[in-house]
Amino acid sequence: MSQKILAVDDEPDILRLTQFLLESWGYEVLTASSGREAVERARTEEPDLILMDVNMEEMNGFEACEKIKNDFSTSFIPVIMLTSQDQVQNKVHGLGKGADDYVIKTVDPLELQARIEMVIRRTQEQSGANPLTRLPGNLALEREIKKRLDSGEPFSVCYCDLDNFKAYNDKYGYEAGDRVIFHTAQTIMNSIRALGDNGDFVGHIGGDDFVVVTTPARDKLTCKAIAETFDGSITKFYHAEDLERGSIEIENRSGTLERFPIMSITIAIVSGVKGDFPSTHVIAERAAELKKYLKKYAGSNYLSERRGVREHNVNAVRVSQGIGRAR
Repeated sequence: MSQKILAVDDEPDILRLTQFLLESWGYEVLTASSGREAVERARTEEPDLILMDVNMEEMNGFEACEKIKNDFSTSFIPVIMLTSQDQVQNKVHGLGKGADDYVIKTVDPLELQARIEMVIRRTQEQSGANPLTRLPGNLALEREIKKRLDSGEPFSVCYCDLDNFKAYNDKYGYEAGDRVIFHTAQTIMNSIRALGDNGDFVGHIGGDDFVVVTTPARDKLTCKAIAETFDGSITKFYHAEDLERGSIEIENRSGTLERFPIMSITIAIVSGVKGDFPSTHVIAERAAELKKYLKKYAGSNYLSERRGVREHNVNAVRVSQGIGRAR
């Protein structure tokens, strides 16, 4: 799969030339003719990099870059600013708005190509981005949690894990499994867009494991939306006979048929403030304990434990069965 670059310029001739150049280097190229359009396309298309002109009317490149970097769903996309002026103050201003690099329009094309490759590679290495979902991975998650711990503000970490995914992969194949993973990422992102705010974080830490970092005020409502949306959409990835039976059948090593339920999602929510958790590893360990507890219950579930507020007051809400609770 070729990497996607969003080229942004309000001058049509320059935009066409930029598109031609990028396509000659093997990139899939998206275009936007304004800063406002760039912000919207960054959210809907999720490019690997944005190459954006500084001097645009309505919303200039600095303003668009700031909006992109302040939105949780696009903050991980690297931005290279293009300008016709080699001014130190412009470079400082652009980097201050979150730009990852700053290039003069008259730069040698070979240097521009090298800068683009370097910025994409550096961003992927720094975030541990997942190649399928393009969401940031473990390194970015650790930095995000550390930032929350250092701030002293209360926060919630929501660990999302698919149930019966391995069995689905074994029967339907890895390509179908990848489609489910991508769909899960989009389900989580859309729920955060609807109910979260720009300060939230969504990461993909491998396989069928995702993490959301949000505030205690939003965590349960967001997780409920994720679980309900997942339950309402996962059926489209199954054959009719499996849905009618309510499970899939797989022959094990001994030749016996085993049944596995339709996939569901389990979400463990760990909330706290600085002082509740000495490290990110402790948060992950506690979440693993909560997920293990939740796996005892069928269907999609989420569980919340708040440390420092109501110690050991744990409620599990069984989404697939509405109001059911386990304590």
